[in-house]
Parts: sequence; C-alpha cells; structure tokens
Amino acid sequence: MGIALEICNKVMSEVQGIKDTGFPLDAFPERVQTIILDMVRYENFKVEYLAPAMLSAVSSALGGTYYVRVKGQWITNAALYIIMVGRPGLGKTPPLEAAYRPIRKHDYALFKAYESELEAWKAAGESGRKPVLRRTVVSDFTPESLLLTHNSNPRSVVILVDEIMGMFNSANRYTNGQLIEQLLTAWSGGALDVTRVGSTVPVHIEQPCINIVGTTQTKRVHELLSKGFEENGLLDRILFVLPKSREVPKWTDWDDGGEDRASMAAARWEQILGKVLALDYDTGEEERRPHVLSMDKEAKEYFFSWWNRKVERINRIEDDAQVESREMKHPAQVARLALLMQVLRYASDESHLQFVDLASVKAAIQLNSYFEDSYRRIRSFVAEDMCEEPPKVLLSLLPDTFDTKTAIATGREQQNVSERTVMNYLRELCRSGLLRKSKAGHYEKVIYDKSGKSNENDNEPPTRNCNG
Repeated sequence: MGIALEICNKVMSEVQGIKDTGFPLDAFPERVQTIILDMVRYENFKVEYLAPAMLSAVSSALGGTYYVRVKGQWITNAALYIIMVGRPGLGKTPPLEAAYRPIRKHDYALFKAYESELEAWKAAGESGRKPVLRRTVVSDFTPESLLLTHNSNPRSVVILVDEIMGMFNSANRYTNGQLIEQLLTAWSGGALDVTRVGSTVPVHIEQPCINIVGTTQTKRVHELLSKGFEENGLLDRILFVLPKSREVPKWTDWDDGGEDRASMAAARWEQILGKVLALDYDTGEEERRPHVLSMDKEAKEYFFSWWNRKVERINRIEDDAQVESREMKHPAQVARLALLMQVLRYASDESHLQFVDLASVKAAIQLNSYFEDSYRRIRSFVAEDMCEEPPKVLLSLLPDTFDTKTAIATGREQQNVSERTVMNYLRELCRSGLLRKSKAGHYEKVIYDKSGKSNENDNEPPTRNCNG
C-alpha cells in the first residue's frame, strides 16, 4: 500500500503541477501528501499556503508536550511564526482555515465543557475553584490577555490573524513593544510573566509555546521591514511563504466525486490532528514535563554536517556586518521542523515517536530551504517596489557578476554619475536584497530561476551590508 500511495502521489503531483511551485511536497508523509493533493484539486487551494498552514496547525496541536534536542542541553519546542504573503484574492485564508478547522472544533468542545462547568459552579453557590476557559486560538487580544489565555492553556496558544500587519502595527503603537518582546522571549524559550490589573500575584509561564500564523498582502509586506522588526530580530524568526505564481487558481468542477473527496480529505486531516492533540506530557498535566526527543546517530550526523558547512563559510567572513543574523536561527528552525515531521509521520502511522530520524531531518532541511527561498523572493519584491529607480537602472546595465571598477565605469559612462554616487547605489542595492557582495570589491545579482530558487543556495544566504 505504501508504494502504491507513493506512486499515486507522484502522478497527482505531476498532473497538478506541484513541481512548478517549488514547494517540497515530498517532505511530507505519504498520507498527508494525499490529503494535500485532494484539497488542492477539489478545494482549489494553493499548496504553498495549505502545507505551511498544516505545519502550523500540527505545532499548535503538539504544543509543549514534545521538545527536540538541538545539541547538548539545548532543547526547543516546535513553535513556528509563519506569515503567508500574496496579492488580494490569491486564496490565503481558506487553506489556513481548513488546516485549523480541527483545532477550532477542539476549542469549541472546550468552550461547551466550560459552559457546563460554570453552570455547575454557579448552582453550587460559587464554591470551590471557578472554572477556567481553555482555548488554543486567539485573534483579538492584548499582550496581557494573550498570556492569561496561555496561562489557562499551558499546552499552547496560537495567534491566528487574517491580516497580520494590523496586529504588528497595533503592537508597536499601543503597547510600547510589549507584545513583540513577549514573542521574542517565547520563541527563544524564555519564561514569561505578567501582573494582572488589581492583583499582586503575577502570572508566570515557565515553558511558553506560542505559535503565530497569519496572512498579508504583498503591498503591505514592506511594513515588516520598515518598523524595526529586522533590527530587533523578530524578522529572523518568521518563516515566510510567497508563491511563485501570482495567478488565482481557476475553479474547476471535477466529475470524479469532488465534494466527497474533499470531505474525506478533511476527515482524514482531522483524524491525524486528533492523534497529535491526544499526545500528552511525560508525567501528566500537573508537572507538565515535556518529552524530549533526540536525533538518532544518522540524523545528528546529517544535521551537524549541514550546519557545519554553513559555519565554515561564516567563519571565512571578515566583516561582522556581513554576517547574516537570520541564518543563525536556522539550526533551531530546522530542529523544530524535524520534530514536526516526526510527529506528523507518527500521526500518519508511518513512523514512531522514539527519536527524530534521518528522514525527518532531511525533510526539515528541504522545508527550511523553501522558506528561505520564499523570504528572498519577498526581499526582492520589496526591493523592486521600494528601491529608487537610478540604482535599479545601474543594476540593469551591469552583468550578473561584476567588480567595483566595472560598476564605477558603467555609472560614469551610462548614467553620468560620480564614483561616490555609484558606491551609494551599490549599498542601496545590497540593502534592498537585489545585490550581494561575493568578496571584497566583487558583487553578484540576486537572480531567481524558473524553479523559484535564487542564485543563493541554502549554504549561501544573501549579504546586504555591502561596503566598498
């Protein structure tokens, strides 16, 4: 059955043009691939939005019950901050809601239970401890209410916002960055505290697990780069999704039982996510001690080798300003994705939860590479949108690789500008992500091929701080 399912998925992927999207669907378990392919076909979802939304839902369902060992005593939960970017009408929200529907259903069951407990508490004369509403999904909140919700549901909370830039703008405007500080601390595994109004007893969350998933339009994504989120490190923690194609999927009425197939796919996804929600802490809810999965020997060797190749290149950089801070989050991101893939394979009855194996690590590296390609596409889009025209004209006149001397000569002859102006243009192009400095005095254009990948690979991230 496994081989037959694999063959069927490959055929369907070819038919539906999944390869053209650049998304590594084969990183997912075969049963999940089938669900994704059915939803893409019968619901007209974009795979680039659906699959990451599913990853976010799995992370929210898993919460803090399982951690992964990155190395030594460094462990982390699987929380992800994901933003899905696209033009209006591209279909960002429907797949997000489909992925989270089982969790919303779970939250509703918790709400109904709370209602019953509250009625019983009132009927008993309000004696004993007042029932507490537990929920996972929050959308409209303050920094204080977010932590109070998390305190009531220590397993996890997810910030799910359709137009997420509104949340970030409000966070900076009204709370003096309090929410952003909480998100930075939570992602890094630090404890969170909040003092309730009218109470001297603070709420303390020792092991926070906060996920973020939301959407934004391409015309607004530049706001993330212009409001200090790059400087404070939040941008480095966000996984971005930007489909290569801007085309809205056409509606197709399939004659092979589309409605039934879509319903069955949703039911199978609910079953898989239900298995994740059923996972619990190592010693129960009172102590909330998470299980910690280590990578097996093969997986660890592959993971360490992948990262050490990056370290070797980073160590060759002499100018600290050229070290890409975002890349320093890759080990944690890959470890989290590897844990999620292991959990997803377990929930799909295709693996176990004894340790993280090589297949999950390889899948995680594939996914991380896709998210980084997507991030670079966003940087390129923002650069094209925000970069001044003269620097872009200079760039169009230069070859794909060039040195400072060539750029100065081209600027003088073709644009009649000075050497100083050319150097300013080069700096702006580097800051915008349209250009990278390969070595002292030498540059490369950031170019994307038809697969959606840039000329920067997983081991060669962009360098934007160009000098000389």
